[in-house]
Amino acid sequence: MQISRLMLLITIFLTSLQGYSQKNKVNLTGVIVTNLGKPAEGVSVTLKGTAYATLTNNKGEYRISAEAGDYVLLVTHVGYKMTQAAVSLKQNGKPTQNITMEEDMANLNEVAITGKSKVQRVREQAYNITAVDLKKTYNTSADLNQVLNKTTGVRIREYGGLGSAFNFSLNGFSGNQVKFFLDGVPMDSYGSALTLNNIPVNMAERIDVYKGVVPIELGADALGGAVNIITNKNVNRYIDASYSFGSFNTHRAALNTRFSGRDGFIANINAFANYSDNDYKVDVSVVDRNTSKYLPEQKYRHFHDAYKSGTIMAEAGFKNKSFADYLLVGFAMAGNNKEIQQGKTMQTVVGQAFTKSESFITSLKYKKDNLFTKGLSVNINSTYALVNSKAVDTSSRIYDWTGNYVYRQFAGTNDKGELDTKRIKVFDDENAQVTTNLKYQLNDQHSIGVNYSFTGFKRKDTDEYPKIVEVGEPTVNKNILGLNYSFSGLDNRLAISGFGKLFALDSKMIAKEEIQYKSSTNYGYGATAAYHLSDQFQIKGSYEHAYRLPSPEEMLGDGLNINSNVNIQPENSDNANLGLAFLTQKKSNQFSAETSVIYREAKDFIREQLVGPKSVYENLANVQITGIDGVVRYAYKDLINF
Repeated sequence: MQISRLMLLITIFLTSLQGYSQKNKVNLTGVIVTNLGKPAEGVSVTLKGTAYATLTNNKGEYRISAEAGDYVLLVTHVGYKMTQAAVSLKQNGKPTQNITMEEDMANLNEVAITGKSKVQRVREQAYNITAVDLKKTYNTSADLNQVLNKTTGVRIREYGGLGSAFNFSLNGFSGNQVKFFLDGVPMDSYGSALTLNNIPVNMAERIDVYKGVVPIELGADALGGAVNIITNKNVNRYIDASYSFGSFNTHRAALNTRFSGRDGFIANINAFANYSDNDYKVDVSVVDRNTSKYLPEQKYRHFHDAYKSGTIMAEAGFKNKSFADYLLVGFAMAGNNKEIQQGKTMQTVVGQAFTKSESFITSLKYKKDNLFTKGLSVNINSTYALVNSKAVDTSSRIYDWTGNYVYRQFAGTNDKGELDTKRIKVFDDENAQVTTNLKYQLNDQHSIGVNYSFTGFKRKDTDEYPKIVEVGEPTVNKNILGLNYSFSGLDNRLAISGFGKLFALDSKMIAKEEIQYKSSTNYGYGATAAYHLSDQFQIKGSYEHAYRLPSPEEMLGDGLNINSNVNIQPENSDNANLGLAFLTQKKSNQFSAETSVIYREAKDFIREQLVGPKSVYENLANVQITGIDGVVRYAYKDLINF
């Protein structure tokens, strides 16, 4: 409560201060285009000799507020000639200055970087965020997991080879407490064939890692942070193909292409496939069946751990039209097949059980600035996915780590599978997701935003062994509503925002052959602030009281290794960050450093617990996390990055 009052008083004071200082300012607007007539995004626009500066948006538009007077407009961008133009700002006037930039062919390879890159602009947001530039990892055999594992505060533990499950930890929070997005669209509904360890780096431009507070635009119920994969939208036409071969008979192939026509038509295709035998060796201490004692560790080779997957994603539509900045309709098909080598412990050896999944996904993306009135923008992302998953365990064999087996020969064990009771568990899932963002820019300093996110999950649960038995049709629906206010002042050196969120969960589940209904409503809130002490130094802080609603898997299980838990509760956490960032550049040398103090206090923490040969998700006691993270970067041109 005290924090909310303090933030309110600071906002009122700064609003008044900024309002006073803005009385004598004039808005200069314009559009920057290249000599080919295309909008120039990310161009540095400055009133020479002053602190008034900005960058153009994806339409090449810019706006600068300054006191009335005569200035020189300076326009700079990598690979283009520096352009200057005299401008006169008069009180009560509406000055406009459009610029056409020409390529600097003579100095294209010896150009000095004067503007800030997209990655650097993202890092300067008020959130505790790390932006990972993927361009330098293109055409390598790495996947997104391997790249992210080198990021400050991120630790990824894969449980096996290609296609295996993994634990993603972000400053102490892990699993479903961290949400994953592809261009702002939640990846929850995509199925197991489309995950971080399957996606090639060539498909994305950068990855934004939010540590703690997550902006309402993502519409997420994340507890400890979020990962947003940003695909490359700037290049109009390209084809990128790659293939790699590695140990354990691992093959990875990817094809990415885009076509953009002069009439605004655009089409994207992304396809990738993965395969591996995963026949690597592991150290195992097996139990002697005669003495029940553990034997010394020995190396054994995985003999039933092969994985294969394939995905194709395509979308087509229009961009830069009068009715939409972009309108894209898409579809995706993905499938995978994963052999199971062991149970929850290495003492349970598996030789025939497997899982498989097939997904079909449709999508709609729409964005429009200045909708109906100047300053109002809308952004809509929606997906509808059909996912068919199978977990098959019908073998009566008992395997050891050498790959040898015996048949079960005892009475009453004919229905015993390798992991548990024999089953062919089939899940037919329907996932519907809609995220809508409305933002209204009141003026240069003030804006408000509203986000609404709906996630609907419906499952048809069937067991096909030894006969088809329909277990039921559980549902899980999530509604998230967010409201945000942002203030920017002191010549864009200060940025403050405050927000509130509503989380609603409704579910219908089957427990002990009875239908159980459950609902909950929770409220979250928070604030962020960032201030540029100088051109080189920035200080920023954020706080959030966050909630995360249980996922369908946590509530319903997976039909093989994870039991259901209809009584699981939402978890919540108070997250706070305080950070300092430094950036300096002299000619071809760039040096930057960031550090952040982290505090987390979570309640009703959800964790996976072993229950015999299986596991279940349960609410545990409170968890407190404190820490500090930091990163130092040095770059010399495009030759060295440290």
